[in-house]
Amino acid sequence: MVFCSYCVQTEVIALKTCLHCEASLCEEHLKIHSKSTDHVLIEPTASVQDWKCSTHHKLIEFYCNKDGAYICVSCCIIGDHRGHAMDPLKDALEKRKAALKEMVDNLNSAGEESEKRLENLQRKKREVQEKAAGVTERVAALFSAIRERLDELEKQAFGEISRQEERSTLPVTVLTRQLEIRKEELSKKTNLMEELRNIKDPLAALKKSFNVEEKPTGSRKNSRRDREANLTCCLNEVPVSLVLHVGLQSLAGQLLPLKAEQHFPELEPSDVSLDVKTAHKKIIVSGDLKSATYSAVSQKYPDGPERFKARQVLNTSAFTSGRHYYEVDVSEAASWIIGVAYQSIERKGAGNKSFIGYNDKSWGLFFQNYLGISHNNIQQAVVSGSPVRTVGVFLDYEAGQLSFYQLGEQMLHLHTFTATFTEPLYAAFYIFDNSRIRIRH
Repeated sequence: MVFCSYCVQTEVIALKTCLHCEASLCEEHLKIHSKSTDHVLIEPTASVQDWKCSTHHKLIEFYCNKDGAYICVSCCIIGDHRGHAMDPLKDALEKRKAALKEMVDNLNSAGEESEKRLENLQRKKREVQEKAAGVTERVAALFSAIRERLDELEKQAFGEISRQEERSTLPVTVLTRQLEIRKEELSKKTNLMEELRNIKDPLAALKKSFNVEEKPTGSRKNSRRDREANLTCCLNEVPVSLVLHVGLQSLAGQLLPLKAEQHFPELEPSDVSLDVKTAHKKIIVSGDLKSATYSAVSQKYPDGPERFKARQVLNTSAFTSGRHYYEVDVSEAASWIIGVAYQSIERKGAGNKSFIGYNDKSWGLFFQNYLGISHNNIQQAVVSGSPVRTVGVFLDYEAGQLSFYQLGEQMLHLHTFTATFTEPLYAAFYIFDNSRIRIRH
């Protein structure tokens, strides 16, 4: 806080400071202060020296545009800034304000642009979230339908098991009941005979004993024993297996239609066949055009503009639109590169500039000491929890997406390239020493 320089009895807050007088003035002293232009009034300050030239100790009145310095009159006439372009402080201030206004306008414009971009990103995020929620709902509906059919098949199988069990145990149940009844009868007769043994009167005992004696039943007993001996209690699993076979076969036929009911796009595996005309001479292409194997001996392939100087091979037909999916078995390759390439990829170049992923005309997944992806000679490691034996490749040409998946007990997404494809694409494979890859049907 700055106080009036002329109020000596009490401290009164100053309203202005005069650079000429080097004094601060309160409201009363400001009324009687000189109105001369030499007396420059500024906001109250206790550091008047900041407004004076450090060289000539005179009031700063100009701004040197060349040196960006605040100078006095002497600096302009005889000092180091003589002949430089300069502006009075007021003009310099106006120019600075104009420049600041332009900067503020630019910042406001940038802020508005950022706000629009932020709103756009948030809108896209909401769209993705809504899309994800919709897809999740459809997937849940799909698996609910599958589980419903599995539950029905399970009930059928359990029902057949129960029927077989009942059928197999029914004769046992009947014979068991007969034997239990027979056992009860024998027990009653045994008890009665024990009572007869205890009768003291001989005549009474003899008369009663004739009434309870059992007649011979040998043939009936033998018949029951024969039935017991011929009884088979094995459960017939064939009908159960038949229920499962027919049910699972039916369910397998329903799976893709159930998927289509939830409006998921149909995806048929693409027929990828290797093009011998592109194969390096140390690559043996199988007769069915589905496998490529390294050969220490060069094959007698004719030279041609399509044949690679690098140990690579492409498929026969191009992907020019749509969605494509194929699987590659790499279990017999210690190292490998698989991916896609434009037809215009270099075929005869020296070094690795024609390798898959080492140029801007190809994209690849590789395993060489580590698993990674490569495009335009930029490599990036990819994480996988287990050795990769089979790779699934999915290409969506219009969407500009190339995805790689590790196949096994579970499918693992490895990486997705995003690009704008401008030429036909071909499946591409690099074959290392003592290695073989095979395209799965």
